[in-house]
Amino acid sequence: MGAIQQRRVKQKCNVQFYNLIDSKKRFKVHQGGTRSGKTYAVCQYIAYLLVTEKKPLIISIIRKTLPALKGSAQRDMLGILEQTGLLYMGEYNKSTNIFEYGKHQVEFMSVDQPQKIRGRKRSIAFLNEANELDLEDFRQINMRTTDMMILDFNPSDPVHWIYDEVIPREDCDTWITTYQDNKYLGEDLVKEIERMKERDYDYWRVYGEGQRAVLSKRQIYTNWAFIPLADFPEVDEKLVGIDFGFSNDETAIVEVQKSGDRIYIHEICYRKGMTARDIVDFLIERNLQETLCVGDSARPEIIEEMRRMGIWAKGSKKGQGSVNAGISFMKEHEVFVSNESKNIKKEYTSYLWEELKDGTIINKPRHDFSHGMDAIRYAIYTQYSNRTNFFVI
Repeated sequence: MGAIQQRRVKQKCNVQFYNLIDSKKRFKVHQGGTRSGKTYAVCQYIAYLLVTEKKPLIISIIRKTLPALKGSAQRDMLGILEQTGLLYMGEYNKSTNIFEYGKHQVEFMSVDQPQKIRGRKRSIAFLNEANELDLEDFRQINMRTTDMMILDFNPSDPVHWIYDEVIPREDCDTWITTYQDNKYLGEDLVKEIERMKERDYDYWRVYGEGQRAVLSKRQIYTNWAFIPLADFPEVDEKLVGIDFGFSNDETAIVEVQKSGDRIYIHEICYRKGMTARDIVDFLIERNLQETLCVGDSARPEIIEEMRRMGIWAKGSKKGQGSVNAGISFMKEHEVFVSNESKNIKKEYTSYLWEELKDGTIINKPRHDFSHGMDAIRYAIYTQYSNRTNFFVI
């Protein structure tokens, strides 16, 4: 244990680590911008508890999906355990995703494993990127956690249950940190982060300064509602909208349905590296081969490949002014998006009109955060718009 102690002391720690040690509250919330070091500091704190706490601990490290968890907090946690020597003093079972150290356990899990989330009690829960979770996820985890809840998140959502249900509590400590609080970032990376300030102030406010996002006057859609998928009505007709991507951009696939003046949207795919064959296989797996799929008409070769492989597909309606016409058509409806559509949620607040250097806002959408938005518009405007001519607004 002496050797482990010596190596543990050599760990470099940022301010978030010491905030956690000093806090006596049940809820501990780390709000911060990109590369602030908050996730790594929480994992260091968990390692610290393993060698200082005498009572047995069950610690759950939780994220929305398992692949995301493995690429973030789980990787950081296992790396810290290896660096300190704790990994070799304990036992890590890859099949159960549980690390045991003496009487303590650290378990890695995602909320799409409900049998684990709603199973046995735990001492401590660390919700990594907690803004990805639904309020019901949080409540179920909280009810089964006896000692402490730790949350970290980027404040990219103007409205979120974290601000309403957790931060205002008397038994909650909240800290806001930025890349400037991470003493171990390289100079080149610091300069890259600070370039955001020049490109987009709204983005900089969240990811540079760690401040809560606000609804921008440049935001294109402002009145969408986010509801559970289970609350969607039953309708006779559904459509699929597809925005094609590959290396640099994600392929976004959404299910959309229209009931009167209401539009319902559910994201089903959002990932890079998808070929036409991959898209077709995905649609067939979900039994959507006979559902009309509307894709970007700028890629007719992909649409034709999909047809030849048995998918009912056609190109989107395009022409002069069609993008703005489609946006206007969307604004004529009440729009409901499933809570499960995490990438659409992110795009919603980041889908903005362009702004000139003199501050003039023009009716031209930015395309940085538009994959899901484009897929939605392709399907809805192409299928339901009765306009015979395109026009510019």
